[in-house]
Amino acid sequence: MWYIKADKQLTEQVLHYGEDILCSSKMQSERNFMQHGTTNCYIHSICVAYMALRVAQVLHIEQIDKKSLVRGCLLHDFFLYDWHDKASACKFHTLMHPIVALHNAEKEFVLNKIERDIIRKHMFPLCFPLPKYKESYIITIADKCCAASEIWHLYSLEKVINMLEGRIQHDLLHIPVDHPVIA
Repeated sequence: MWYIKADKQLTEQVLHYGEDILCSSKMQSERNFMQHGTTNCYIHSICVAYMALRVAQVLHIEQIDKKSLVRGCLLHDFFLYDWHDKASACKFHTLMHPIVALHNAEKEFVLNKIERDIIRKHMFPLCFPLPKYKESYIITIADKCCAASEIWHLYSLEKVINMLEGRIQHDLLHIPVDHPVIA
């Protein structure tokens, strides 16, 4: 396994553009829902936001709405249930969760058209319709990269997660540094 270096500029963008989402109680509740392997939905969403910015950087995609990209990525799996628990999960989770996530996100946050498209279409090509914006295509790449790594342990975003978690806990949630991280 290799470790991806934490890029301070990209982590700052995730924090800056996603502050209201990261501080919300419903986003914090995603820590209680497993996503892939041992990764919860909260950490997965943060990793996808970071990875999406990294994908845009590596592919030299300059003209993007970074704020919408980060916010859409943070909310792309905002379905707010444990999909492994068949009793609480929606039927056909893989196909339906983008719709559920969008519905939940619209109840909690004001979303623009790019953010809505990112959330609704992030499962392309597994689900349709086609993404409409560059940002929506970028998340399809970033989400698959993060999911593959979480399942098969191809690489680790541990350094990125540690940097972001420390800043979220201290700067955004105002939890003292010596306080244990919320599980």
